[in-house]
Amino acid sequence: MENVVVKPLGRVLEQAGLISNFQIHTALKIQSHNHQVKFGTILVKQGILKQKTVDFFAEQWPQLLQQQKTQPLGYYFQEAALLDPQQLEALLKEQQQIEMLLGELAVEKGLLRIKTLNFFLEHLVNTDNKQKLLSPSQQEIIKSLHLETKSASPYSLLKEVFEWTGGHPLLTRRLCQVISDADYFIPSGMEATLVEKLVQERVIYNWTNQAIGEYLKTIQEHLLNNTVCLPKMLLEMYLQILQQGEITSDRSQEKKELIKLGLIIEQENKLKVSNRIYQSIFNSDWVKQQLLALEEKSSTRANKIEKITPKKQTISKVIQNKNEPLTQIAALISALGLLIISPLVVFFNNSQHKVTLENDSLDFLSLSKSTLCTEPIPTEKAILQDWRIRLEQAKQKLPEHFPESCQSNLDKLIVLNALELGKENRVLDGINDLCQIGAMSESFNQAQFWLSRWYNSAYWGEQTQSYLRSINDCPAAEKFTNN
Repeated sequence: MENVVVKPLGRVLEQAGLISNFQIHTALKIQSHNHQVKFGTILVKQGILKQKTVDFFAEQWPQLLQQQKTQPLGYYFQEAALLDPQQLEALLKEQQQIEMLLGELAVEKGLLRIKTLNFFLEHLVNTDNKQKLLSPSQQEIIKSLHLETKSASPYSLLKEVFEWTGGHPLLTRRLCQVISDADYFIPSGMEATLVEKLVQERVIYNWTNQAIGEYLKTIQEHLLNNTVCLPKMLLEMYLQILQQGEITSDRSQEKKELIKLGLIIEQENKLKVSNRIYQSIFNSDWVKQQLLALEEKSSTRANKIEKITPKKQTISKVIQNKNEPLTQIAALISALGLLIISPLVVFFNNSQHKVTLENDSLDFLSLSKSTLCTEPIPTEKAILQDWRIRLEQAKQKLPEHFPESCQSNLDKLIVLNALELGKENRVLDGINDLCQIGAMSESFNQAQFWLSRWYNSAYWGEQTQSYLRSINDCPAAEKFTNN
């Protein structure tokens, strides 16, 4: 067993598929307010992991990485409290009946994530044993799924299955299960045609809703929101391999990450796509769409900055243009005398009304009459941010006399900003925004609605629930957190 550098607990747990990068960020944020609380303790209090799991990775894991002799994987799953004794016993009993690998069976039943299984295989099983574990014999597959009853030539059938799966154990077993569930018998010589038909109809077509969809969505998520490499770099390397068929291997981090995700394999110093299923689902068109989406997202962020700069230049030009007439008017005043002084004073005072706000000379009356509080919320994102900053500054200066109309517009801006943060996968910051909305606000129902959506989301639910448990005051979340 090779020596492995021991990484921080959070990163080890993330690589094992037990916590997300979002949960690491949340726990560290909580820890920053109380440095004496251990990182693992926060995860346990939030209900994310069991204490035994945290202890296993904090205390036993560094020692296990240095040991040459290893135990069966089931032993480690039980030690880490990932499987309880009853689950392990049931898996071992079923494993004897269907001749399936214990870890693979646990993944099939939803007791373990494929990422967790791969993590243990990578670090605790030597290369020779790993190959045996990941490559069950053709005879075992045929016998366990009764393929002899579905085809005149089960070994030829299995060969066509491997053509699509590349021998990937989970994909192979899932595809064989699809064949086993099909309501027809495959005659000799028709294996390639009928296997392709089943793959297209029951694996690739509408793949997010197929039986294997959750596994494929995991690959997609780690590819598009990777925390090790820039997703753009990963996609570009993967696209190059797709278009060229294979490329010369290198030592880049992108290569390592694509291999770790299972999308590519390395053979004879060449990199190629792992199997035809991945090649069909994550194809060139799909990759180009994702690259375009990343580019548009980047352009949107750049435009926010670009939109602000011209506005400042425009304002300066307006002020310049206003100053020129004022110089001319001053000359007229000296010539015409007191007759026009009064109207000019009125005009000057009105024109300076908005400038008063920008110069921070605030009072209740001027603020309540300003466009920030009387006009509808603008649609331009750059202006939205500017309005929010100015209103928050005004509220700091007039904490006890902040007009209700201004607070109403500020709440609307806060909700809109939270939704933008959600689109950028910054849900933690979005939650913080929505929790600022008071129960009497006009925007309260909206804040409650979006928090509820995130709270019950299949993707963000776990992170949202964990974070809301860690904070004490969030009026918009009380309805569903107290149930």
